[in-house]
Amino acid sequence: MTIYTVDKKTFELRNETDNAIAQLSYTSSAFNEATIESEENFLLKLIATATWITLFKAGNEEKAVTKIKVEIGGIMSIRGFSKRKKYLFKKSANFKLRFSLLNKEGEDMLTLVPSVNWQKQSHDFVLQLNEEFEKECDAFLILQALHCANCTLSMMEGGKVPALVSM
Repeated sequence: MTIYTVDKKTFELRNETDNAIAQLSYTSSAFNEATIESEENFLLKLIATATWITLFKAGNEEKAVTKIKVEIGGIMSIRGFSKRKKYLFKKSANFKLRFSLLNKEGEDMLTLVPSVNWQKQSHDFVLQLNEEFEKECDAFLILQALHCANCTLSMMEGGKVPALVSM
């Protein structure tokens, strides 16, 4: 799978045949609200300073699926409510800019390596999946990790990010 930057606020996850299988679309460059379109549609929404919740909408009812929160040290956590899963998303400690998604045992599940895309005023990402966790790394989880990467990059660049200011 690969991540394709459509524009500043839209990212697609593509399969091996270069077909879009999921999409992350922000409503603004502040990363406070987005839609995740995969097999099902989700709403990613800022609910408090440094905290987002992902909602699955079925008819008139909304069900909370995950919670993303900025923790101490700039680490972000992704907690799944139904399967009680917890993942940690963090920036590498060395000089190379790369982000890793870790499971609760601390095993590296996937890595995102960003590079600046000046034409789109955004970042392109290289996705590296750990073969041991390919089944667990579905499109939904990958796009959640991509959201964490976008927020972390914006914080590092001094951009407007709800993780740093109370709206």
